[in-house]
Amino acid sequence: MDEIFGVSMTLITTVLVALLGAALLLVALAAIRKPVVFKLGVRNIPRRKPQTILIVVGLMLSTLIVSAALGIGDSFAYSLTSNSYDTAGRVDQVAFVTTDYDTKDYLNLGEMSSEQADPVIAAARADERIDGVLPFLRVEVPAINDATQLGEPVVRLVGLDTGALAGFAEDLRTTSGDPIDLALLQPDEVVVNNKLADELGMSVGDIFTVYYAEQPAELRVASIAPSTFLTGQADVSSDLAAGGVMALSALRDLIGGGTALTGVALSVDGDIRNDLGLSEDVSDALRPTLEGQGIGLLLVKKVNVDGAVLAASIFTSIFLVLGLFSIGVGILLIVLIFTMLAAERRPEMGMARAVGQPRRQLIQQFVSEGTVYALMAGVLGVILGIAATYVIAGVVNNLFGDFFPIEAQISPRSLLAAGSLGIVITFLTIVASSIKVSRMNVVAAVRDIPEVNSPTRRVRTIVYAATLLLIGGGFTFSGVNTNQLGLFGIGMSVWPFGVGLIFRFFGVPSWPIFSLVGVWILVFWLLPDKQWTQIFGEYDGDIELFFISGIFLVVGATIVIVQNTDILLAGVSALGSVFRSRLPAIRMAVAYPGQAIGRTGMTIAMFSLVIFSLIMIATLNANFAKIFINDDATAGWDIQVAVGDSNPIPDLGATLREGGVDTSQIAAVGRQRAPGDGGTTPMQREGTDKPGDELVWGVDAAFIDKATLYFECRAAGYDSDQAVIDALRNDPGVAIVNSGVNHDNILEITEEDNGFAPITVDIQNPVSGDVATVRVIAVIAPKISNLYGLYTNETSLAVAFPNLDSTVWNVKAADGADRNLLVDQVESTLLRYGAETFAIRETLEEGQRQISGFFYLIQGFMGLGLIVGVAAIGVISF
Repeated sequence: MDEIFGVSMTLITTVLVALLGAALLLVALAAIRKPVVFKLGVRNIPRRKPQTILIVVGLMLSTLIVSAALGIGDSFAYSLTSNSYDTAGRVDQVAFVTTDYDTKDYLNLGEMSSEQADPVIAAARADERIDGVLPFLRVEVPAINDATQLGEPVVRLVGLDTGALAGFAEDLRTTSGDPIDLALLQPDEVVVNNKLADELGMSVGDIFTVYYAEQPAELRVASIAPSTFLTGQADVSSDLAAGGVMALSALRDLIGGGTALTGVALSVDGDIRNDLGLSEDVSDALRPTLEGQGIGLLLVKKVNVDGAVLAASIFTSIFLVLGLFSIGVGILLIVLIFTMLAAERRPEMGMARAVGQPRRQLIQQFVSEGTVYALMAGVLGVILGIAATYVIAGVVNNLFGDFFPIEAQISPRSLLAAGSLGIVITFLTIVASSIKVSRMNVVAAVRDIPEVNSPTRRVRTIVYAATLLLIGGGFTFSGVNTNQLGLFGIGMSVWPFGVGLIFRFFGVPSWPIFSLVGVWILVFWLLPDKQWTQIFGEYDGDIELFFISGIFLVVGATIVIVQNTDILLAGVSALGSVFRSRLPAIRMAVAYPGQAIGRTGMTIAMFSLVIFSLIMIATLNANFAKIFINDDATAGWDIQVAVGDSNPIPDLGATLREGGVDTSQIAAVGRQRAPGDGGTTPMQREGTDKPGDELVWGVDAAFIDKATLYFECRAAGYDSDQAVIDALRNDPGVAIVNSGVNHDNILEITEEDNGFAPITVDIQNPVSGDVATVRVIAVIAPKISNLYGLYTNETSLAVAFPNLDSTVWNVKAADGADRNLLVDQVESTLLRYGAETFAIRETLEEGQRQISGFFYLIQGFMGLGLIVGVAAIGVISF
């Protein structure tokens, strides 16, 4: 994926540079043929520095936006891919027990017997492209440093076969770079990674305690190593990094013996940043041997790097698509600037035309002037784009640095692409504006009086009409065929202009025609979803709809305003009559917009685009807060306690009472359990080829009875929410899902489908291959944001999952209980069990703060368009 991304960016950059080179070559050729015209254009650059600066600021916005968007994409790609390579280290692949050979689940690793491991090791050692084969065992335990009174509920200890470390030496070094020999460690010594050392406040020689099966064991820190897969980091997220590594025999002794493994790590030829394609070739070669043994092969490094590139491209797309609003504003400002410059020099241009200057030379003069502006703006935009990249990367790192660190990085290729694109956009807009302003009535221009529109029918009007009809019809037809709302919406918003121009060609006044066009666009995009679907049908869309709909809403509203300026300004003038002493000033103020309809419309559109985009982001932020933080978000629970399989808690209430907690503060306790480590589980809707991986939970009767559940829609035969709850408790094979799972192309139930036929879903055990079949009878209301995944009773999952290893206890505090104190008591009591305890509402609020912070960042990025408005006011004022 990263190779494809790189090739695409290189191709785009090459095309943009070629366009820029062609544009500058045309200007150079024109300057050589008519040097006097070129010099006149350059001399027209305002000598007053403030006006020149404002013009350049307005023109550079497109370059700034593109530079910042590509820069943040580079920062994400660099940071996430570097983190992926550093985390994986020499481990390219991991073989473990699963029914899915091409698995991507690197958290939910089960148990591998020596009989299962032997063919993996033999096949891997027979492949010359594999230079490292390392059996390992991974165990999750809680850890406490008694000296600092700090604890970590989930620490991943990794045991490595010390006789098979060849090929993995780079991953076993201290933070200072010294090599580590696990064979020299004492049985009670462990190499901890820097994440665990930081969490527990430990240094070399310190002793800490871990618990397995509720039995304590003291370990001594032999050395501190970077966080990698082999030193206990389970994922690229630094939130899952705390761990340590020791000899395989020592770890087995700690957990009570046995010969089981978790998996076999493989390293292919090359350094840490090796050819990911080679890893795929090796996987394909091992498939015939391993697939039949129930062994899956996870391409650890490739999966994480591909995910990093995908995340980077998503963030780049978000910033680019939302930045299109500001780019659109910048284009409008370019047109406005050159329209104003032309208006200022109108008598001068009229005199030049009167004495014989051809129109094409007038165009060359404006293009020459604009090219100088564009080059200055391009350089300034790239410089400010680099600065914006560092600011945005810093903000993102503050928001999400606990999960993955972000470092500002922008490649020369992105700078070249951004600068070229910005200059090309500016240049093309300048050329179009120059052609427009060069059209004039010479007599009217010399006398500097308004031009009188000729009633003569012009062929170009019908040409424009035909072009718009063809473009609109093409987009509409394409949207219908591909079922894409973006294409369909563009077409339905463009072809009415073609119809309007046809009416104009036959002499119909513009006021009624284009007022109707503007109203049509507004109605099309603002029609409620239900009525819109009834008229036009179902269509698919993505993030691009924000830009497309926003642009056309602004266009439609601006057209309606501009075409009815006289009416609106008459109303303003009438309102001003209330203040009679100010009436002359008001009349003078409202007269100018009516005389310059084009400039008025562009100014309205510029500010409307910026305001629309900012309000849109603010609305999204408010709606997310309303969805995730509300009185029903927690499903009635106050505290959650997540427990792993190494230290199970069969009865939470009894365990807390034994630990001295006053359980009268607890009103109810409910349990939910998941297979393995609580990661996603394969599932598929029966009768379809739409597989998916989702969280699956088995819940007990107490959870079902005490949770506060509401449903967005229910299956036929379940007339109330209570009917669904009763069925979930009493009927085997009944399940409910949250709206996120529903919309992940597995179920696709809509709110209008209330009374749908129950949907059968097969849930597969990835280790044994056994299948549990459930019937989905309801979709949980989105306002319950604490529940995610598929929920059924524990009995229903027992068919395929006899051991539900991951447990989450839900606690409802009694009325009047101090919830914060209760959380602290539960957390301290259960720390030796490796339990993660947190207050549900506070956790949701923290997540919402991060989301809000990201929205504020987007608002700030899009608010750069306000610079354009300020520049526009400055240019007009001067």
